[in-house]
Amino acid sequence: MNISEDELEQRLRALFADERLDLPPPPEAGTVIVAGAQRRRRRRHVVQAVAGVAAAVVAVAGGLTMIRLHTEDGTAVMTADGTVSSVKPPENLTPGRQPEPSTPGPTSTQSIQASAPPGASTSPSPRPPSSPSPSTLAGVTSGPLLAADGFGKLKLGMSEADVLAQTVTLSDAQAGASCTVYKAQGSGVPAAASVVISKAGGLVVVTPDVAAHTAEGIGAGSTKDQILAAYPAAKEETGGVVAPASAAADYHFRLGDAGVVQTSLMSVTQDCAG
Repeated sequence: MNISEDELEQRLRALFADERLDLPPPPEAGTVIVAGAQRRRRRRHVVQAVAGVAAAVVAVAGGLTMIRLHTEDGTAVMTADGTVSSVKPPENLTPGRQPEPSTPGPTSTQSIQASAPPGASTSPSPRPPSSPSPSTLAGVTSGPLLAADGFGKLKLGMSEADVLAQTVTLSDAQAGASCTVYKAQGSGVPAAASVVISKAGGLVVVTPDVAAHTAEGIGAGSTKDQILAAYPAAKEETGGVVAPASAAADYHFRLGDAGVVQTSLMSVTQDCAG
C-alpha cells in the first residue's frame, strides 16, 4: 500500500499523541530521586574529605622529610607554598646539640682549623722562635780588618827592612834561632800587633793585639759553627779552628767561652814555631 508522505506524517503524529503509550511515574518517584541525589552528594563529600586527609598526610610526611634534611645538613627548608629552597640556618636544629654559629667557608687565604670545644681558645698556638742558621747571622765588622795577605801596610813575606820602611816601628824583640818576634806599631798598621819575622821567609805571622775581623765577617764573638759556615774547609785545632785565608796563608782563630777571642794570620810555609 502506497501512502503519501503527508499521510505518513499524520499517522505518526496520531500515534505519538495516543495516551495509551504514556508511562506515568510511580507515586514515590520524587522521593526516590531526591534520596538518590542526597546519597550521591554525601558520597562526593566523603571522597573529598578522604582526599583532603590523604593530601594532609602527604604534606606532613614531606615536611618531616624536609625537616630531617634540614637538621642533617642545614640546607633544605620547605616554604609555605610547598617549594624547597637551599639556605644556611642560623643554628643547628639537631636535638641534643648546641647551636653552632655559621661561619664562612675557607678561602684561598684562610687556613682550615679543627673545631674546638665551646669555650676553648681558637687562636693558633705561637710557634717557637727558630734559631737562625750560622750562614744567616750578620758578620762581625768591629775592630780592624785582618786581610788574607797582611795587616794594614804589613804584607806577608816582607823582610824586616821592608817592614820598617812602611812607617812601622818594631820593638820588644825576642830573637830565636831563625825567627824574631816583635811588637809592631805605627801609622802603617791599624793597631798594635805581634809579628814574627823569619830570616828566610820574611814576615810570616801577624797577630793584632785587639779583636780583628776577616773579610768574611769572622771576628770577636764568632762561634765555631759560624767559622765552619764561612770557611767550609776549616778544621779544628787545639784551642780553636784553622781556616784557609788564601793559597799561601791560614787564619788561626782562638776560641773562648764567648767565641773567637784572637785571630792570627800565618804563612803556610815557614820555619818558625806557630
